[in-house]
Amino acid sequence: MNTLKHYLFLSLISVFFLLGCGPAKMSSTWTKDGYKDRAYGKVAVVGMSKDLESRNLFEGGAVALLKENGINAVEGISMFPPGSGKNLKAKDYIRIIKENELDGVITMALIDSKESERYQPGETVYVPSYYRVGRYIARGYNVYSTPGYYQPTKTYLIEAVLYDVKGELSEGKETMVWTGQSSLMNPSSLESASKSFTKRLVNQLIADNIVSAK
Repeated sequence: MNTLKHYLFLSLISVFFLLGCGPAKMSSTWTKDGYKDRAYGKVAVVGMSKDLESRNLFEGGAVALLKENGINAVEGISMFPPGSGKNLKAKDYIRIIKENELDGVITMALIDSKESERYQPGETVYVPSYYRVGRYIARGYNVYSTPGYYQPTKTYLIEAVLYDVKGELSEGKETMVWTGQSSLMNPSSLESASKSFTKRLVNQLIADNIVSAK
């Protein structure tokens, strides 16, 4: 009986561990009603930023992860270079999409950033100490406390949008089929931010079968 209880206990621990260690995903998503044709032959990933390094990191990271999952993805920076958005009209986007034989476009954009302060409470540590009392050794505790402090926190909200551009395109045609948002708190670098966000993005797209290989 004890062996059975031990086995059941270990099984429950394993289940809780697996449930708590799922892949990181987006914090919120939206999918267009009736979205059915989810197979794509070629998807361009476009970072909506004027910063060249940022675009290269985010686009490259997302493309690599999509390819690992069998999706034919390409970086959009060569098709939509930084600063070109101001000069491009709807007909220009349609032309670029057709020339590059794209049937899907994923955009990523920073939509909000906030600075705040988060209070970190202090800690109290009890360190044992020993001293002699006559013939005996007594034990006491030295108490060490660290004060609380306010830690500056910066949060970035990034949004990704998937556009289904299959078939005939025309100005004003609704092509947005999915959006997802995720917040990053105090990323240590631009590279770590891109890795974190693109991992969440692709995990969500694959897990929810938003995109699949054609």
